[in-house]
Amino acid sequence: MRQVATPEYGGPEVLALGETDRPSPRGTQVLVAVEAVGVCGHDIADRAGLTKISLPHVLGHEVAGRVVEIGESVTHVEPGDRVACKQHHTCGWCGPCRTGRELDCTKKTFVYGGYADFIVLEQDALAQVPDNIPAQAAAIAACAVGSCVQALRGAAHLRSGETVLVTGAGGGLGIHALQVAASMGAHVIALTSSASKSDALRAHGAHDVVITTENPNTHIADLTHGRGVDVVLDNVGLPTVFDTGFKGLAQRGRYVLTGQLERQKISVYPAFVFFKEAVITGSASTSTDSFLRSLELLDSGQVRAVTTDYTLDDVVGAHRAVEKSSVVGRAVLVP
Repeated sequence: MRQVATPEYGGPEVLALGETDRPSPRGTQVLVAVEAVGVCGHDIADRAGLTKISLPHVLGHEVAGRVVEIGESVTHVEPGDRVACKQHHTCGWCGPCRTGRELDCTKKTFVYGGYADFIVLEQDALAQVPDNIPAQAAAIAACAVGSCVQALRGAAHLRSGETVLVTGAGGGLGIHALQVAASMGAHVIALTSSASKSDALRAHGAHDVVITTENPNTHIADLTHGRGVDVVLDNVGLPTVFDTGFKGLAQRGRYVLTGQLERQKISVYPAFVFFKEAVITGSASTSTDSFLRSLELLDSGQVRAVTTDYTLDDVVGAHRAVEKSSVVGRAVLVP
């Protein structure tokens, strides 16, 4: 089978397509024929060395496909089932897992290996996919959509009628966060550096669009009648974006960080936080509940997956496009 390995840290050109033996599942493992795998910002960080992984490594945690073979202890899926995976495998037995806090699992392991024709996954990481959800949409359900569900419900505690500012709104997280927030009854403002993406952002849930280079804080103040936004969902994590978002945050607003594009620190005077009574928090991943909710949103049409297809042979081009922010939504490899 084909797979793309990352033999060393570096630019997109280090990604190497090669051949290897097809793996076999054991125990609670499931062999899945990959039909689509998303290219996430996490993949970019892993490849570039911003995170430390063992090398060589096969990236790819946003996977959808069909079950080919199952281990002897698998009970929940059968060969032929359409499935997608979440980002983590958890043990199911520790205290956090048994009390609804699976993301705190003491044995949690991140999913890798999706840049390939086949992947072995633990059954607990899988969910069955409704027939009317395309493979590309199913692949990004847990990460690109589910991370937004987790952040807006679990971290921001977003309520209907509130106003949300989504940064990096044209990216893989941002354009789906717009839709998730709109589905929750929020008024949604998209913050983007690309004016050319404005029409696409409005078509996918944004009620208003603010351009980072066009006096964004004045624009945010005008849109909110000087009050500010209740929630900022920051998918970018850059100092300039944080400054804009935090200044635009309303009294007792919630600032949720979900991504970081570069290794740069953000800073804020403590007085700005306590006088505003602001909450600054983060949301790191997707619970099973948020994963299943994301599939429901895709199945119902409340969220439409925004993807651009690349072949496995063009994985270098896909990574370059993501780094240049030239992809609207999520780049997806279709083997």
